[in-house]
Amino acid sequence: MRFLEARSAMNKTFVALGLLMAALPAAEPVAAERLVKPVAGDWERAAGEEPHSAPARPLTEKAQVTGVRFFSSQGHTRIILDLSQEAKFEVRQLKQDAVRGTPPRVYIDIASASLELPSQEPLPVENGLLRQIRIGQHSPDIVRVVLDLHRLREPRAFIVPDPYRLVIDVQEPKAAEPKPAGQGPIKGSSAARSAPEKTAGPMEALAPGIRKIVLDPGHGGKDPGAIGVGGVTEKDIVLSVAKKLAVRLRDEMGIQVVLTRQDDRFVALEDRTAIANAEDADLFISLHMNASPSGEKRGIETYYLDNTTDEAALRLAARENGTSRKQVSDLQFILSDMTQNMKLEDSITLAHRLQSAMVSGMTGAIGEVKDLGVKKALFYVLVGARMPSVLVEMSFITHRHEGRAMSQASGQDAMVEALMQGIQKYAQSTMMARTL
Repeated sequence: MRFLEARSAMNKTFVALGLLMAALPAAEPVAAERLVKPVAGDWERAAGEEPHSAPARPLTEKAQVTGVRFFSSQGHTRIILDLSQEAKFEVRQLKQDAVRGTPPRVYIDIASASLELPSQEPLPVENGLLRQIRIGQHSPDIVRVVLDLHRLREPRAFIVPDPYRLVIDVQEPKAAEPKPAGQGPIKGSSAARSAPEKTAGPMEALAPGIRKIVLDPGHGGKDPGAIGVGGVTEKDIVLSVAKKLAVRLRDEMGIQVVLTRQDDRFVALEDRTAIANAEDADLFISLHMNASPSGEKRGIETYYLDNTTDEAALRLAARENGTSRKQVSDLQFILSDMTQNMKLEDSITLAHRLQSAMVSGMTGAIGEVKDLGVKKALFYVLVGARMPSVLVEMSFITHRHEGRAMSQASGQDAMVEALMQGIQKYAQSTMMARTL
């Protein structure tokens, strides 16, 4: 079975290697100084959950920077640094210095850290926003990451725990767009936005403006996700559903589909959103199965990214993030600083269309399904997405009836049909909004 995972022609890269020694001139920082607190970890979890790894070590030794990778597209770059433990960091800006011939720069100082990389060469990006990335041991206790920019932009940075990573997003502000829900902006060059070769189908006209969708089968590899009735794993069910859905979206709607994983491999949460951004996707849908310790809970729910005080949503986010309830709460102060780049209204519309279609479709296929509704929560996998994005909990893998149904081909096919209907309805609402 062949799945379409074409990479767009825009300037984008996924690199995992070391970068360079960053020597900045002795200058005072200009613009606003921004101190970002590290995420604290108390490793409390919802009942019945087990941590994916041991608790973080006390900060009694230097944090080692052991790896660097980045994803880049036109006007957006996500940089990810692998850390041996949590670390504090500062973000500062330097304006262009015409006398010294230096470009505008942003630098991030990681405190009490050592650089453990095999290479210290500068890494060029040249995506119209970011020239290159440099990293080096600025002083015995500080690792400095330098972003040489074409135009001064303040990045958004946050820590992802277990294992610890520092995630840095640099992007151009979104241009003002017409109001229709779901309508994506024109991004990148004409080459980057060239339409994929399509397979004509009866529903192709029902997907205006949806050129490419990134499907994210949750978990994978060393992370099985939730384990259900008979030992079936979340990672296997969601991968099967994603592959089936990809084929139907391609063949029946002419949509290009990219999967964040096509086999049983581990993909970091922050990499998944970065793939969607690098692919310049129009929609990002993360597929999951829900779980409860009692095995009695059942139903379908769909999430979009936003702050929440709902305890159940916070616990679910902790499970899907592979972290603690408190660490999810600590993400809220970061999220509030990033919402101006999120397509929140479109995400809510997409969530409602998918939720309604799944409840209706699965009720017809397996019997009455409980509608748990559309909710908001703090999922790492959705942070930084530049397109409408949702996380779908397709049913409870731990419920005897739902778990068994979703482990069978007939149940998965019914879910794929429901998701297709939801995407069609979202596309139709987009088309109708354009005519208002």
